[in-house]
Amino acid sequence: MINAKPEAAGRTVDRSLSWKLTRAVSLVALCMGIVISAIQISIDYFETRELPDEDARTLIGLLRDPATKVAFNLDPSTAQELVGGALQHPAVIEAQILLPNGEVLAHSESPVSAEDGNLLLDLLFDTNKRYSWELTTELSIGVESLGELDINLNPQQYGKTFLRRSITAVFSTLVYALLICLGLLGLVLAKVIHPLNTVINSILRFDVNSPEELRIKGLVGHSNDEIGLLVEVTNDHLDTIDKNFHKIKRAEEELKDYSENLEKIVAERTQDLTESLERLKSAQNQLIESEKLAALGGLVAGVSHEVNTPLGIAVTTASLMTETLADLNTEFRNRTLTSERLEELLDTLDDGQTLIVKNLDRAARLIKDFKRTAVDQVSEAREEFRVREVMESLMASLHPETSKQGVEPTIDCPADLTMKSLPGVLTQVITNLTLNSLRHAFSDIDSPCIHIRIEEQDGTVMLHYRDNGNGIPTEHQSRIFEPFFTTKRGDGGSGLGLNIVYNLVTGKLLGSLEFHSEPGSGVDFILKLPQSIPYEPVSK
Repeated sequence: MINAKPEAAGRTVDRSLSWKLTRAVSLVALCMGIVISAIQISIDYFETRELPDEDARTLIGLLRDPATKVAFNLDPSTAQELVGGALQHPAVIEAQILLPNGEVLAHSESPVSAEDGNLLLDLLFDTNKRYSWELTTELSIGVESLGELDINLNPQQYGKTFLRRSITAVFSTLVYALLICLGLLGLVLAKVIHPLNTVINSILRFDVNSPEELRIKGLVGHSNDEIGLLVEVTNDHLDTIDKNFHKIKRAEEELKDYSENLEKIVAERTQDLTESLERLKSAQNQLIESEKLAALGGLVAGVSHEVNTPLGIAVTTASLMTETLADLNTEFRNRTLTSERLEELLDTLDDGQTLIVKNLDRAARLIKDFKRTAVDQVSEAREEFRVREVMESLMASLHPETSKQGVEPTIDCPADLTMKSLPGVLTQVITNLTLNSLRHAFSDIDSPCIHIRIEEQDGTVMLHYRDNGNGIPTEHQSRIFEPFFTTKRGDGGSGLGLNIVYNLVTGKLLGSLEFHSEPGSGVDFILKLPQSIPYEPVSK
């Protein structure tokens, strides 16, 4: 038995080609049988419709002469036997001989009931068909009419025979067509489907892990047809798969070796990068601390210069007071001291003492502001502080630097505004912004100005730092917070000032930093800082 549904490796064919061919063959056989039968039946139908006329002519030819004699002899009994014999024909339902005057010489009728009718026969054939033949004889005076022979045929008798032949023709034609188609189907199954199933089953047994173990054997009788070509092409593909499989295996082995080497290289490079990153972080922290110390050193230099002035005045005044006391002592011992002279010397000493106290107070305030600023900048302790006081102390410490540029920073801040934050970090931020302005902003500016405006909005401190300097060029604005980016590399700029500002604002103060700048119109830094931060802020 031919296997029409190959199965292997969990695969099945639900609508096999053999099943499709069987359906197609059955349909073709049915259609062929119907068409052939229809042609045969049509031909038979038209031939059957002509049979009553042919039989009527034959029957009249047989009865004509005897009927003429009985009509001539006026022999009713013989005439009755004659028309009765006509009824022996199965299609004749009535026969009669009429005289010229219309009198019936003989009449016979078949007893056909109305129940014998058939609707299909009524549609295909007439109910009855009447045929007449005039009976004549030749006399010396001419042809004389002896009467008329009438025969009435029922064509449906022919129709019954036609229907029986039609049914037989349809059945035999269908059987014949089916046998032919089944023979063709068997031939196709044997010559096509079975070889195809053999090829399919061979392919389904194919193991992708061992492609070299499978080749399809040549099929007997199919070496030069399409099946043989399919086997040949399939074997060629299997050869190609085998070659590619071995190439892939070699490539996988090479890739595996390469991956192992790559993993080692990546691990080594990762270790190197990790160590380099740690060194960079350490170097960055050192640079940041160096930047802080450099800024603090600048403050020390500036404050020392500022303190030298009042201290110098105090020293000079003290020297003058020493000389005045020496004069007073000399004149007193020599008894040359007059009351006017005593009053003059005492006034001089009083003025000197006042001048010394005033300048020493000024020096003390400078040292106090510097001390607070210096301590704040190296401290990251959280505390509550008044923002304006911290800003004023910072600006006093920065005065030696700002005065070199002729800048007097202005602070617009409510006196009672407080923060629970890191004052040291905040002073470092403002210091870096101020020094950045002094280094970069005020070249060719006639009236340099720095303005700091601070306000509180719903628990957020808004700090606006603005200068009226040269502004930041458009092409540099996307990079100003990058580490080591500076336009003053040859003039001592490190490129860390604004980077430190950004990291301190976002990392230590937990705020945000924005800026707006138009070339030639200064820069505006906007710091949004929480008024109160946790005791241990999370570094970003």
